[in-house]
Amino acid sequence: MAQYSVKQVYNKLVGDKPHVQWDKVVWNRLNVPEHRFICWLAIQNRLQTTAKLEKIGVSSSTDCLICKQAAEVHDHLFFSCQYSQLCFQYLATWLNIRNTSTGLQNVINTIKRGKHSKFRNQVCYAGVAALVYLIWKSRNQSFWEGSVPTVDSVMSNLKRIVKDRIKSVMCKKLAVVVCSSLCEMAKLF
Repeated sequence: MAQYSVKQVYNKLVGDKPHVQWDKVVWNRLNVPEHRFICWLAIQNRLQTTAKLEKIGVSSSTDCLICKQAAEVHDHLFFSCQYSQLCFQYLATWLNIRNTSTGLQNVINTIKRGKHSKFRNQVCYAGVAALVYLIWKSRNQSFWEGSVPTVDSVMSNLKRIVKDRIKSVMCKKLAVVVCSSLCEMAKLF
């Protein structure tokens, strides 16, 4: 007699799911939930950029709200814009990410191909997700308040967020001494 399994029935009803390359970046447990959502939208090109808003008649301009030098599309915002390039260079130096190409998907692929520990990759993914969130937040601040935060302020905020998240997630299960040594291994302090 065959065994009944809810999992088998569910898989039969849902069918084959396409495999995505970005799942570990978005749903990484070191990511802040807000960052997960914005990163998920960004990876799928679903953020409402000015180029998209102009197509539906909501915006009169497609210019990037941060640099005003190119059309604001996902590829420009993450990481072709001068502002986001500077932010990413800072992040890459901080987390020792070796990447010469631009684009969010290229950054993800570079981290994925690296021969690093699972913890280090999670930290890098958390850094990228936080950067995507903070760039989008800077873009919105530019729209609503007419000012763009400095790269230094964005990056100090990013460092604080990533460090605090690692401490809050990892230190629940580990002794404080072990948590501190993990953070030192990841060159966070």
